[in-house]
Amino acid sequence: MGRSWGLGCPCTADIKECMQKIQPLKYGEETCFNGSVIMKAYSSGLDIGSCNWTINSLKRSVTYLSSSLCMPACWKGFDYRSLLGNDLVIFSDLSSLNSTANTCTETHEIRNNDMIVDNDPSLRSASALSKVEIPHQLFGTDETSDEIEKISFLCSCIIDSLEGGGSVLIPVGRLGTVLLLLEQISDSLESFNLKVPIFMISPTAEETLAFVNTVPEWLSKQRQQKLFSGEALFNHVELRKVNRLHVFPSIYSSELLMMWQEPCIIFSPHWSLRLGPVVPLLHRWHADPKSLLILEQGVNVEVALLPFRPVAIKVLQCSFLSGIMMHKVEPVLEILHPKLVLYPEDLRIQDPAKENNSWSYLYYSENVQLRVPSFVEDFKACLETNLTFQLRPRRLTQQNIAIARLKGRIFLSKGKYFLAAPRIPMESSNKQLLYWGSIEPTCLLMALQERGLVGTIHWNEDAANSVCTIQITNPEKAVIETSARKTTISCEDENTATLIYEALGNLCDGI
Repeated sequence: MGRSWGLGCPCTADIKECMQKIQPLKYGEETCFNGSVIMKAYSSGLDIGSCNWTINSLKRSVTYLSSSLCMPACWKGFDYRSLLGNDLVIFSDLSSLNSTANTCTETHEIRNNDMIVDNDPSLRSASALSKVEIPHQLFGTDETSDEIEKISFLCSCIIDSLEGGGSVLIPVGRLGTVLLLLEQISDSLESFNLKVPIFMISPTAEETLAFVNTVPEWLSKQRQQKLFSGEALFNHVELRKVNRLHVFPSIYSSELLMMWQEPCIIFSPHWSLRLGPVVPLLHRWHADPKSLLILEQGVNVEVALLPFRPVAIKVLQCSFLSGIMMHKVEPVLEILHPKLVLYPEDLRIQDPAKENNSWSYLYYSENVQLRVPSFVEDFKACLETNLTFQLRPRRLTQQNIAIARLKGRIFLSKGKYFLAAPRIPMESSNKQLLYWGSIEPTCLLMALQERGLVGTIHWNEDAANSVCTIQITNPEKAVIETSARKTTISCEDENTATLIYEALGNLCDGI
């Protein structure tokens, strides 16, 4: 690897070993962790492949709700139906902390664009909606149109820079947003008849573009229809065929240097502006007032551009939808209908919980331990078939139930306890019966007398549990103490003990 890696960094073999432990999953595919936890992933709608999780164990059913979009533009939407029925929801969507009224902001004395405010009047409070109305109100609000409007604004700014002779640098991190931008930008270039090359520079660009055309199950129904009609799922395939889009693994590629042309549009990592091809490109264009840098909101522009001062390049910051908008949180929870919601403490300050909800809240913070109650006290165990055939149920005389005695081994598999037959079979001939139930002292004394045992009853009503003592004096001495909780037999003679055991067997239920 070379000395630049430094001490303590993993070698290639260690990395490969770690990668082999990664288990890929499809949406809805079940996986089991440690035999006790069942996990499934479902589409969250945020991006291609993004997901929420259901986590089920013996005593908990959990929905892990990450950043989600109800109506995404081109990938599969928020699959809320698969998250229904769980007792606990862990709400981890913190995107509302970064939401502001301005979604696109240009610096360097240009303009602000107020695109969307988290204030949709079509959505009433969840308490005022019926269970039928909530999904309609929640998913009927088309978030796609808002995103398209923002992207149209971006395209107009890009066209302005290109017509002025400047280049455009787009270090946006989300794959779905990049693909959507690429389509809209190419359409805008064609509308304005601009012959400007589009470069995508990344070590993983080639594999990523090939991959998104192989996962139609991650995309919207409109995109899936393209697959059935024989079309490409995204237009980057056509753009590459007509040489309008060029993909390179490195900025120092000889082929890129041969066809380099300005002005141009470049998609390249990294959004932090601290690594990747974006660094040398910014050093080239940072002082060009005609060029444009597009960043996602959440990046501190002043800090990010410190190494590139003086800065004359135009900077456009745009906040794409990155999670559940604050006014939709309560309707989403109303649909999921949990018993308990774990809610971020930071969001509690911004949006206090409503007290009239049918669920309770617990608030969590980073690195703070939180005790979460369980809603299940007992759990069930499944009997294996071979053990079931060995059962010999016996109907109890005191209760209208049948009960059987078994001996087996218990093990945990796929989130369930199983009882299996013992490896060494139990011999029924040597099995001693187990007895239980309350004992009436007078009846017991009569049963003892029928077997030739002579005794008397002594009541101790001052004792805590009304202890009754039967003292046997003939043929051998023995003492039987009974109470509401237990029966104690003291006897030294084996034959007398056997007779007492038989008498108890006639009065108690046993298996």
